[in-house]
Amino acid sequence: MVSLAVVVAWTLYVSIDDQWGRVADNWEAAVTMIGGSFVAGSTPQGGGAVAFPVLTKGLDVPAEVARSFSLCIQAVGMTAASLAIWINRRRVAWTSVGIALPAALVGLAIGLFALGDPGEPFWPSRLPGAYVKVTFTLVVAAMAAVVYLGYRRQILERRSHLPEMSRRLVATLVVAGLVGGVASALVGSGADVFLYLVLVVLAALSPRVGVPSSVVVMAGVSVVGLVVLGLVDGQLMTQLGASGEVVAVGGQSVTESAGQAVYGVGEGLPAGRFDLFGLWLAAVPVVAVGAPLGALAAARVTDRQLVGFVAVLAAAEVLTTLIFVDQLRSDPALVAYAVIGAVVLIGALAVASRWRRELVGTPGAPVDESLTRSRLDVGRGYRADLDGDRNGGGA
Repeated sequence: MVSLAVVVAWTLYVSIDDQWGRVADNWEAAVTMIGGSFVAGSTPQGGGAVAFPVLTKGLDVPAEVARSFSLCIQAVGMTAASLAIWINRRRVAWTSVGIALPAALVGLAIGLFALGDPGEPFWPSRLPGAYVKVTFTLVVAAMAAVVYLGYRRQILERRSHLPEMSRRLVATLVVAGLVGGVASALVGSGADVFLYLVLVVLAALSPRVGVPSSVVVMAGVSVVGLVVLGLVDGQLMTQLGASGEVVAVGGQSVTESAGQAVYGVGEGLPAGRFDLFGLWLAAVPVVAVGAPLGALAAARVTDRQLVGFVAVLAAAEVLTTLIFVDQLRSDPALVAYAVIGAVVLIGALAVASRWRRELVGTPGAPVDESLTRSRLDVGRGYRADLDGDRNGGGA
């Protein structure tokens, strides 16, 4: 019902305001978010994890425009997915959401105001764009690698609820929220990734609970991002000139200088790279349907299938970074940063996963109790061995 209401409202607006041409001109955004919206609803990697690399690496959209697009479009898609999660009564770690979301909003403010430049169109980051892209790729890849390797074990305890909150776990959730909020301010996604990392890697929560929890947090961050960047700063209010170029953002004239948007009167900005409202408008009906579908799909797969899907997406993120970030072929310092960062992050997360009980104060598996099938995750290898034993293969 939510998706239908959004699509009907969108159709009425586009028809009444005669925006069909603008939607057609930005068809790439709609196509991108077919996959992006499904990912947003079904994994801890929000739609921005697809939109940001495709827009920046494939379509040459500036990082700050891609960041704002990711937040604004996730405010539609991930909110719709969150409502689907709530309507279908999927399990969410609400206590962790209540701790991580306020911290993520503080991190978002820090990322926007301390690391961004509000005096320029679209609030560009003060940090080098290539390093921002590579850092996000490293975090996603390291998280997916550690979770995937953990699920290579054939028998795992399935924890569907968080244990009693220790001070260390609360502190870890706050830190994860802060860091994730800063990442979201830079690339349009991250609060979901960091919350999932804490819940699944450190608190040993089932991914089928970690994913919807991360979706809800990212939806909240994205709604605030849409309000602050899209409405208050006016980034969604991109005005086109007679020739189709972007001539104003938020009511202020803009032009291009050295490939970047600046305030001032001039020839305007190429619409294909800077028409944030057009990109957003074209993608709205896609994400309104795709993200809830992703949330429903995630509820119907096993933990191991979900982890495998996340790993495939992380691999795709790494591959696109290697292909499209040209500086990785010309900047030795960036290459060293990527290699050392990958080793350090994966190593640190692996150690943290191994010693998670000591780090966050969660209890171990109650081995003195009987563990029912609902509390165990059994892999194919164990089933194959068991079937072999039954058939005399183990004799």
